[in-house]
Amino acid sequence: MIAQFLTAARAVAPLLHSPELAEAWAKPSALAEFRVSGLAGHLAGQVGNIPRFLDAPVPSGAPVMEAVGYYSQHGEVDVHSEKSARIRILGEQQAGLSPADLASRYDAAVQAAADRLDGLSEDLLVLMFGQRVLPLDQCLLTRILELVVHADDLAVSIGVPTPAFPSDVVDATTVTLARIAVARRGALPVLRALSRRERADAVASAF
Repeated sequence: MIAQFLTAARAVAPLLHSPELAEAWAKPSALAEFRVSGLAGHLAGQVGNIPRFLDAPVPSGAPVMEAVGYYSQHGEVDVHSEKSARIRILGEQQAGLSPADLASRYDAAVQAAADRLDGLSEDLLVLMFGQRVLPLDQCLLTRILELVVHADDLAVSIGVPTPAFPSDVVDATTVTLARIAVARRGALPVLRALSRRERADAVASAF
């Protein structure tokens, strides 16, 4: 999963260097309540947080989660909740002073993540956001999902094509999204959404 994560991270970089991002920086994004700047900062933070996760001491005896459990434990997204507001504020903080500043810091973060991840076991336990313990491969899977989904959000927001991710990155993302959807909605709505459009009459999204 390390290789897929770094591939996804590098595929996002052109978005953060694009002139379209600079032009739309202060405008509303495709996500409710998010400005483009905050969304770009949130996207970049998926890579910037990796050293933080690796440096956090893992509590002894803490339960270990997989990526699907990490996401499926949460309820429906409420953009007006305190948690969502904190995410938007942090995104603006991560955006920094300008698009050029963010792009430069993102490039450095990708290289720093590559250096830190080199040679690590994917079974290594890491503490995410001071709350959840996941094996490194599952932690990186959550960050791949965030990169892919939010890259599309940002591309739509600034009017450019969504990055084309390699098939292994797409596979990891779509399989995980489907498993989250099954955990949250049940198997039947997801199966129908994927195979029988005429009977896909229930919510089957992961989020």
